[in-house]
Amino acid sequence: MFWHFYKYRTKVLLRNKSMLFWTLAFPILLGLMFMAAFGEIDQAGNLETITTGIVKTGDQTALTENFSTVLEQVEINEKPLFALEELQETEAVEKLTAGELAGYFLIDDKTISLHVGQAGMSQTLMKNVMDQFLQRTAIISSKAAELETLDLAPIMAAFEQEAAFQEVNADRDMSVKSFYFFTLIGMAILYGTMWGVRNVQDQQANQSANGIRLSLIPRKRTLVSSANLAASFTIVLVEVYIILAVFRFVYQVDFGDRWQWLLLVAALGSLCAILLGTLIGNLTPKMNLVQKDGILVSVTMAMSFFAGMMGSEQIKYWLDLHVPILGQVNPVNLISESLYQLYYYTDLSSFYTNLFWLTGFIVLLSIGNAWIERGVRYDAL
Repeated sequence: MFWHFYKYRTKVLLRNKSMLFWTLAFPILLGLMFMAAFGEIDQAGNLETITTGIVKTGDQTALTENFSTVLEQVEINEKPLFALEELQETEAVEKLTAGELAGYFLIDDKTISLHVGQAGMSQTLMKNVMDQFLQRTAIISSKAAELETLDLAPIMAAFEQEAAFQEVNADRDMSVKSFYFFTLIGMAILYGTMWGVRNVQDQQANQSANGIRLSLIPRKRTLVSSANLAASFTIVLVEVYIILAVFRFVYQVDFGDRWQWLLLVAALGSLCAILLGTLIGNLTPKMNLVQKDGILVSVTMAMSFFAGMMGSEQIKYWLDLHVPILGQVNPVNLISESLYQLYYYTDLSSFYTNLFWLTGFIVLLSIGNAWIERGVRYDAL
């Protein structure tokens, strides 16, 4: 009987063309937009040395001296990334206007800012190096009594560790654009919440006519809900695998070579998303389907924003630094971070921690849904 329910529930769900568009076609189209925006970012390895200005004002501190040293030592393909020119601010502005500089860094007593005349690959790399330096400096300086006590060695060691990793993985191309797709995949997986809401809508007697009919059949409620869950999980998982295949083989996005773990993350994330949607559906019986979908989209987009999507990398970094628990309770962040760790890290201990959190969410959501559904009683049908 389970397989009978599973078969026909799958057929019913597959007839929902609107849902198939938003959970399958929309992420693929959004990925195409990502390709238009980031498709050429992997050409960074072929960049010429970037002519960069350095403008120093005020008293020079360990922060400013260390940053200048880092810029001098950063290399791509054994070639200096930056050709530095120390200038006065007026000279830097003139050269930037004339197109003789890609940009210049303005360094004062305690802050560093980047000034550019246009947007491009060179300017993106300049900003990334500055952001990474400031982030690592903030982490290290938070443990120091004063900024002047900051030692350059730990910062340079972090850069060297990244370079060493790239050498270890020289057998495959390092694709920078891959990182921009990780959060998109997390968002696409969380769209699976919509299927969970459909399940509740169709199986609860106080939410639809279909629910009334299902409540009258001589079968246990758990059998129906389990078959519905299995059918929606199958659809979501197949959709996610199709999205991954399109990203990898059509858009040429590099996910690394740990596909067995990547597919497991997709499966756990899909199940977590469906259970989350089921919980929201159970908790909002008086809302119509449009209102529930609005809540799901809002929650998913908020999670994606705080996971670093939509240009919010700095907000994600601040949360990771000051309120890390918010990242651990954000499924989109857990999924995207897991993909990042599989792609980039040699040590998977933090990846295993993310799997633990995802599994914990699945257990808690399952218990919550079972408790709510077991307590549902109807005075009349």
